Amino acid sequence: MKELYSFDVKREVEKEVPHVRKTKNGPVETTKKVKSSIKTRVVVTKPSVADVEDAEFFYGQKFNEFINAGFLTKAMLAKKMGDLGGMTSKKTEDILAELAVEHADAARVIEFFGEAKDLSEEQQTQLDEAKLSFASTENQIRIYESNLRSQFSQTADSKAEQKLIEWFVLNFTFIEETLKQEDKKELFPLFQGENYVEKRNYLLSLQEKDDDVTDAQFLKAQKLFQESYQTLIRVLSIWYNDYGHDQKTIDEALKEVFKENE
Repeated sequence: MKELYSFDVKREVEKEVPHVRKTKNGPVETTKKVKSSIKTRVVVTKPSVADVEDAEFFYGQKFNEFINAGFLTKAMLAKKMGDLGGMTSKKTEDILAELAVEHADAARVIEFFGEAKDLSEEQQTQLDEAKLSFASTENQIRIYESNLRSQFSQTADSKAEQKLIEWFVLNFTFIEETLKQEDKKELFPLFQGENYVEKRNYLLSLQEKDDDVTDAQFLKAQKLFQESYQTLIRVLSIWYNDYGHDQKTIDEALKEVFKENE
């Protein structure tokens, strides 16, 4: 298996260690519980061409299911919003185009005057106005894009893609374990199951909070899931949408794409 991306997840574990307790009758050998922090490497393996074909077939199935359930496609919603004068209308597109031009002009002024040490009063005023314009237009464009994403998040396309990314997460997420008897590291699936349905049922069980569960392996998987799931979704979304193809480019995309949330 070829690795696409990996990251460490820290978790606290509690274990019993030998302990000598002092008593009136002398030292007594016993044990005590101590907590320690350990790291587990979570690995996303790279899907093959055949895997991607299977994934696209899965996407098509889910897309049709959402269409049959009454969800609009992005194209249908965009036309409907445009007809009603919404965010995809010609008027809105013109406003966004004007903002993009203003943003680019402000960036050029900042670049031109930004490195200069001695500016005249007029030049300094131009630079200050450009900085304000740059920040304002960037914020307006970001708000537009955020609202547009929100509008389209309930379309059949977006819903099917969410399921597709989940499919990738379930099938290509592994954790690295050390085999004590052989003293070597191997990768094991984080999500247990022989197929998508079984793996997804396991994912749902990891999301449940049940204080009666005592199985150590399950609790370990649950903790790893809680600490890694958001990153896994982001990593595979970046890879699938071709924003990154290896550890370095995905790291760069994570910082760029999600810097607003950070």
